[in-house]
Amino acid sequence: MPALILTVVSGCSGDSSGGDTQATDSETTHLSPENTHEFAERLMREVWEPFDASAVERFYHRDVRGHHRSQELGYEDVVHRLRSDTGRYANSLYDIKDIVATEDKFAIRFIYTATMVETGDPVRTEVNYFYHLKDDKISEFWLLSDMDFDYKAQA
Repeated sequence: MPALILTVVSGCSGDSSGGDTQATDSETTHLSPENTHEFAERLMREVWEPFDASAVERFYHRDVRGHHRSQELGYEDVVHRLRSDTGRYANSLYDIKDIVATEDKFAIRFIYTATMVETGDPVRTEVNYFYHLKDDKISEFWLLSDMDFDYKAQA
């Protein structure tokens, strides 16, 4: 079954010229809903699928705040997670099921499958991320997964 991709376009402000960003009264820029959707796809393709910690700076603010169960997360936690997952998992696959995007928020739902390098055991989990963007980068995120894990754990 194909993945549902929904771009929410309600509540747009600014002109109708189709530009990439829109300014509000506070001078914060927002991506269009379509560009937010593209941002979400690039985030997965450029950061998470290859576990590329060097790409984090292009997508996340340095003062990003993250939330996973009782854990409060920051920029370095995202970087460390990517670095530790590089040696922890093999044959990783992100099967994206849904992306919902507005001007400054998006949600992504995917099934993650991989093989644990240490044991050879298969891993499968459904994951939901909710992101808030500010000035075209991630400023805050929330993670829900059906697999309990320590986001800050090191390999």
